[in-house]
Amino acid sequence: MDAVRSEAFMILAAGATVRVTSFVTLGLLLAAGLVAPASAAEADPVRLDVGLSAGTDPAVVVDALGDAVVTTRPVPGLDAITIDVPADRIDAALTVLAATEGVRYADRGAVVGADSEVLPYALVVSEVPQAWTWTAGKPGITVAVVDSGVNVNLDMPATRLAAGYDFVDGDAAPADSDGHGTMMANVIAAQRGGGVGTIGVCSACSIMPVRVLSSGRGTTADAAAGIAWAADHGARVINASFSTASPSRLLLDAVEHANAKGALVVASAGNVYSAAHRYPAAYEPALAVTEHDRYFDYPEKNTEDDQWVDVTAYGGSAALGKDGEIGYAKGSSGATAVASGVAALAFSMRPDATAAEVNALIRRDADRQANYVDYHPPQVDAAQVVYDLGGTDTAPPTITETGLTDGQLIGAAGTYVPTQVTDDHGVEHVDLIVGGQVAATRTELGRSIPWEPPTGYNGPLPVTVVAYDYAGNTASATTTVQVDSVQPTVTLVSPAQTDTVHGTTVDITVEASSDTKSIVAQWQGSNPAYSLNPIPGTDRWTGKASLSPEGQFGLDIWDKAGNYTTFSHAFAVDNDPPAGGTIAPASWAKVRGTFVSTLTGVTDASGIAKAELWADGRYLGADTTLPYALPVPTGSYTGTFQLTWRVTDRLGQERTLPARTLVADNTAPTVKITKAPKNNAKVSGTVKIYVSAYDASGVARVELLVNGKLVTRDTTAGYLLKLNTKKQKKTMKVQVRVYDKLGNVRYTSVRTWHRR
Repeated sequence: MDAVRSEAFMILAAGATVRVTSFVTLGLLLAAGLVAPASAAEADPVRLDVGLSAGTDPAVVVDALGDAVVTTRPVPGLDAITIDVPADRIDAALTVLAATEGVRYADRGAVVGADSEVLPYALVVSEVPQAWTWTAGKPGITVAVVDSGVNVNLDMPATRLAAGYDFVDGDAAPADSDGHGTMMANVIAAQRGGGVGTIGVCSACSIMPVRVLSSGRGTTADAAAGIAWAADHGARVINASFSTASPSRLLLDAVEHANAKGALVVASAGNVYSAAHRYPAAYEPALAVTEHDRYFDYPEKNTEDDQWVDVTAYGGSAALGKDGEIGYAKGSSGATAVASGVAALAFSMRPDATAAEVNALIRRDADRQANYVDYHPPQVDAAQVVYDLGGTDTAPPTITETGLTDGQLIGAAGTYVPTQVTDDHGVEHVDLIVGGQVAATRTELGRSIPWEPPTGYNGPLPVTVVAYDYAGNTASATTTVQVDSVQPTVTLVSPAQTDTVHGTTVDITVEASSDTKSIVAQWQGSNPAYSLNPIPGTDRWTGKASLSPEGQFGLDIWDKAGNYTTFSHAFAVDNDPPAGGTIAPASWAKVRGTFVSTLTGVTDASGIAKAELWADGRYLGADTTLPYALPVPTGSYTGTFQLTWRVTDRLGQERTLPARTLVADNTAPTVKITKAPKNNAKVSGTVKIYVSAYDASGVARVELLVNGKLVTRDTTAGYLLKLNTKKQKKTMKVQVRVYDKLGNVRYTSVRTWHRR
């Protein structure tokens, strides 16, 4: 390994003119995942502010720069112009302008903003502002930013930068090639009072720029050399916001070398969210840092058996970049920079602390989040680290608001408790104590504490808020709340649970009650048409419910405590009218007088309510009992007419069956005696009577009546009736009667016969 290290340093010492392409070139990717920037010539032009002497012609000044000028314009009201030049020609342009007659000054243009500094959220959750009550850093504590270089800007003036080195180009001018290093430097140590960008974690510390990356990439050799060089030149903290997936003994050498020199390497665990190791972070004694995953979207970097990542911090801090514009230090790069700043505060608090002590203290004092698994890396706590290195705090916290009120109604789901606590240095955490046990804890101040009462508890419950500062001083306050953890009871009143319904909605009434004696809300979705309203003076609610195709509806009933019951019910659904049906008589049947029409074979899921009958549009009546039968009077009418049945189910759905055409025949047959003894004739023996008869519906029979009694009949046309006079009285009243097939009847006139 020593041979490898010697070779690496010999190559680095040779500078930019000699590079060995066969050397290890594992890609060291920026943990922020920055895209490689465009070349300087392709980058946006840079604006120069140029002051002119009175009477100077601006065109002469512009001409002095030749083709370096992109655009120019005057500054109204002043003897000055602005000139935009390509980014790679800035220095040359400034040199030319300094030597041009009539030019009073030439400066880079700068970004101006409101006179306020941004306190990044990453610093708030890492409890950096509380740490500042003891120290904001010391200039003698140097943090090496081993990255893409560092540029001067309003938040990072040249006086804040220690001497550095560029291992990419092999010189002592480590200017930032793509902006990543400058962003990291500003997260770590942006000065207070700049009023443009943000406040760094250790705003009084010094930054040592060490360039090992170009366009977001570098080699293990340059990275290792940069770490070693920083340690050799007095850096107490070495920020390595880069990583590689490939193990490298050279990087391990560098970490061990830095540790031996008393420098703490703070390294990014990478933006690859898996348990795979990233280097040099995975090498002890480096402090491995990953971005705090606030949304729990990423798989764990640590596993139960391999807890290689030490701590988390928030990424995404706003900071000034290399061109003086605000950007965001995202991902594990930004998180690593926050942790490096915390380490710098630690050394500022106690300069004689060793790297091992600071490393161990940062790990020990980090906060474990209750909603993470045990092996998830804890979150950096700057204030606790600084206090443990010599801070003093004798005044206890002050609880200004417990976040609860006496008698406040709390349901089973609990509530968020917006406790407000102040302290001269800072509050380390706040506990909610219930029944002598810690029920909930919050370490991130300014955020409410989620709390649920004990399962199944009902009645008054004392809740004590206990606030702790970093010295362990406490303050407490107790509030007695009223707990109701019982869900409302809900009963369907109407329709009956066994009823069949139809359509997409149903009118319902429910009865709802709760321990709090008041139901306050009902929800079925975003459509207000499908919600229930209370019936005053009762526990009942009524309104429309939306039905699923399967006939199911659901609603949530809430009480004042926030307990709710999800009530649902599925009805049998009938969205179809009655089906089937056989009508008698059949179509074109012949009828007479008053006959009965019947309807059979009708089916319906919800049952038939009634069957109604019309004849030629005249309503005849209704029947509610199967089989349905109604009389149809035809009177003396002869001819066709239409018979119509309509059935209605119990849900009001109706169906009209196809009309039946029937023939009414109320006309008697015609009849004539064609041959027989005359009236008052004397007869003897057997007498024959010949009859002709006709009817549109057909003749059923011809009958002979003697003295009002039926004697004989004939059913075949060419009707012949025979009368044995010997069996009759001496005087006989004879009459012929004829029936058609519907039962219409006609009689002939009576003839009187006398037996000899």
